[in-house]
Amino acid sequence: MNSPITPDSTVATLADHWLRQLRAEARLDGTTINEYERVLRNLVVPKLGHKRIDQLTTEHVNELLAEHCRQSLNRQRKAKVILGAMLDAAIAYGALANNPVRGSLSISRPTASHHVLSPGELANVQTAVRAWLCKERPGPKSSGDMADIIEVMLATSARIGEVLALRWRDIDLHARTVEINGTIKTESGKGTYRKAISRHRTLELTEYTTLLLGRRRRTQPANLLDALFPTRNATWQQVNNVERRWRQIRRDAGLDWITPDLFRRVAPGNPAHERRLGRRDA
Repeated sequence: MNSPITPDSTVATLADHWLRQLRAEARLDGTTINEYERVLRNLVVPKLGHKRIDQLTTEHVNELLAEHCRQSLNRQRKAKVILGAMLDAAIAYGALANNPVRGSLSISRPTASHHVLSPGELANVQTAVRAWLCKERPGPKSSGDMADIIEVMLATSARIGEVLALRWRDIDLHARTVEINGTIKTESGKGTYRKAISRHRTLELTEYTTLLLGRRRRTQPANLLDALFPTRNATWQQVNNVERRWRQIRRDAGLDWITPDLFRRVAPGNPAHERRLGRRDA
């Protein structure tokens, strides 16, 4: 295989070439390649980017993984998997004989969490969101959408991307139903856009959720996307931005263990649980 990558190429040079190659081949979804790039740029290149690939050792990799493990297992896992795949490509290019990632630190897979939010924990979440919205900070005022986004996630068990993709045409306030039929993607060259999903779900809404959406309908200016949660510029919100805002909220409130996935699971007796009892598949 003809390739500009040689044994004395740096890790940073290899990363640039590999990402360009992945985009040219177009075998992977653009959002997947974007995630590879984000991990390489933020987690791998700052530490190893200057090293020649033929001088990269398992010890170097272990130092990188140990550093990320102190922050989170997820960061460590992503760094190992994506660096390993990139170095496998270097072997295919003929620039590397062995992959130093293959003998590096093993990563323990965390036990799957079956925790569901109790009424008290949900109340803490709602208090944390309100405190964050009222917090003084430089720059544009923080989006007030976070409270409603979380409420809709609790009411529908939908993912962040699915909630951000909701349009008013998907909601019937009179019938108290919402159809989940799309998600949000962000790709280089395409920007942030709405993508239809193959399996649509029609969910019944209770009075609480219907009133929340009705209030939002009355107070929100119309937008060309018909989006329920548009940005200030009337574009689709990015999933990463909502995740980033939640990380800020939970860090400020000492709720680091609560991930957005838990908004899809609440305990019986929790009002949000009762709001989901009418759920049905279309």
